[in-house]
Amino acid sequence: MEYRFTEEQQMMKQSFHSLLNKELSNETFHQTIEENKGFSKELWKKVAQNGWLSVLAKGDMQLIENMTALDFMYLCESVGETLFPGPYSLVGGYIVPFLSQSTLTTTQTELLNNVVSGEQLITAVLPRIEKQNNRFNLIWPSIKIMEEENGCLLINGELDHILFAQHSKLLLLPIEDSNGKISVCLINTDREGITIVPQESVDLSKPQGKVVLDRVLVHLNDDFVEKRESDHSQRLFHQLMTYFICLNGEMVGGANKVLNQTVHYVKERKQFGVSVGSFQANKHMLADMYMMLEKARSFNIYVAFMHDQDSYNYIDIAGSRLFTAEMYKKICEDAIQLHGGMGFTWEEGIHFWYKTALFQLYHVADPTNLTQFILEELLKEDKEKITS
Repeated sequence: MEYRFTEEQQMMKQSFHSLLNKELSNETFHQTIEENKGFSKELWKKVAQNGWLSVLAKGDMQLIENMTALDFMYLCESVGETLFPGPYSLVGGYIVPFLSQSTLTTTQTELLNNVVSGEQLITAVLPRIEKQNNRFNLIWPSIKIMEEENGCLLINGELDHILFAQHSKLLLLPIEDSNGKISVCLINTDREGITIVPQESVDLSKPQGKVVLDRVLVHLNDDFVEKRESDHSQRLFHQLMTYFICLNGEMVGGANKVLNQTVHYVKERKQFGVSVGSFQANKHMLADMYMMLEKARSFNIYVAFMHDQDSYNYIDIAGSRLFTAEMYKKICEDAIQLHGGMGFTWEEGIHFWYKTALFQLYHVADPTNLTQFILEELLKEDKEKITS
């Protein structure tokens, strides 16, 4: 079976891609990562004002009906191709869908409107897949409740590697209690007691920062999404799976861009009077790169489609993420080889996509932990089948 995107999907993708190509020239990209520390508010607002942050929004904020994770993943390919310096998948694929499906206060609704319009940037604290009590699971950062009185909490915590933390005005902060229940706060990053320290990021288009919470005051009625007693663990997990699917789209788009750029280079570059692309060894390498890319693309389309049918297996999503991240890294490495000494220079720029591939490989879970997590879950399924 061969899957093809519909004409409507292709038109939407082309519209989004044209906007990014128009606004994000090479000069603008270099200026953003060198002078603006990886984020351009003007560029972000242009994307937001064209409605691209609310593609997966629900309820009153929904602009287009029947948009799916598969549609959004297809859009995210353009983000990966252009190395768009902004948390598009995080905001559009994780935060906005989650908040738009929640019952918000008037103030929270205003904040969400500011996010969708691009007036304020928001980021979120994400879990990591790590080993705890001899098994792998999603581990949320620890938030300590120091005091609770008069309808307020005082919280402490250190949150590492938060995407675009130093540029964000709002923070979506999950708090897990001792029973595994997760409540969610929406707070301003300029609140007293919050300190943001920029951290090094291998991907220059995705700056990160440490958020330090020192006796930060959180109001039970105003800051919590749907009250502190609400358990958002299932909804956050579902939205996290959507986020993984969006990142898969970014990686496929980035790998496709690198492959096309490499094909163009080996056609133009000549050795011994002929193009290096005519050498059989190089042809084989390019063919292998294309096969890897198409395998990942097909895997991701299947996973996204099953996710939209609410019949997905989270092991498939974890597997697609691992497979796509390793594919992206491998294609970038092969592209650097095919470019020769030019592959890692600023003139060619392949190293930007390579650094993004390294970031993606370790984002939320490093490949070793993710592999062991998948294997453990598969073994657990086999044991359940045997015992049943």
